[in-house]
Amino acid sequence: MSDQDMPAAEAGARQANWVFSALKLVAAIMIFAMAALTFADVIGRYVFSAPIQGTFELVGLLLGVVTFAALPLVTHSRTHITVDLFDSFIRGKFRFVQQFATLVGSACVIAFIAERLISAGIDEAEANFVTEDLGLSRAPLLYGLSGLSMITVIILLIMMWQMATGRLAIKQPDIDRIKDSPDDHPAL
Repeated sequence: MSDQDMPAAEAGARQANWVFSALKLVAAIMIFAMAALTFADVIGRYVFSAPIQGTFELVGLLLGVVTFAALPLVTHSRTHITVDLFDSFIRGKFRFVQQFATLVGSACVIAFIAERLISAGIDEAEANFVTEDLGLSRAPLLYGLSGLSMITVIILLIMMWQMATGRLAIKQPDIDRIKDSPDDHPAL
């Protein structure tokens, strides 16, 4: 089947797969780099009495990349950690309103975070701010994190559109999925 035979949503989803694959790869490489750097620092510190300068600083910067690279992935797959304290009481149209309002609120908050990251990057670049140990400029990192936040906002906007047009299913609470068979519980 060619891309022309596919519905527009499927073709768009297929084209977006490379973005998600790239984000997964970036997150995996950064996690590996954090682990390898920490391992090398511990070996250097306790075996050779020569720790790697700036390890704590680099791990902190890499952690930011991992977090913001994973944000679009978690948003798209709808696997955020949630508290379903009142989900059993919310039914029908109210569930739609709750989930749509959550998407709108999430988009607004993450857009605000993206704006703050850009602003912080501009401020740090103008002030020639560098990290304490290694003297690295954080401005490019902050711009990148802002870009990853904006990818998340775009995903949320698409999800809002899909939910409003009935193409994104209302997510049912986990308790509704396991009533019939406790063996299907996601924690098991």
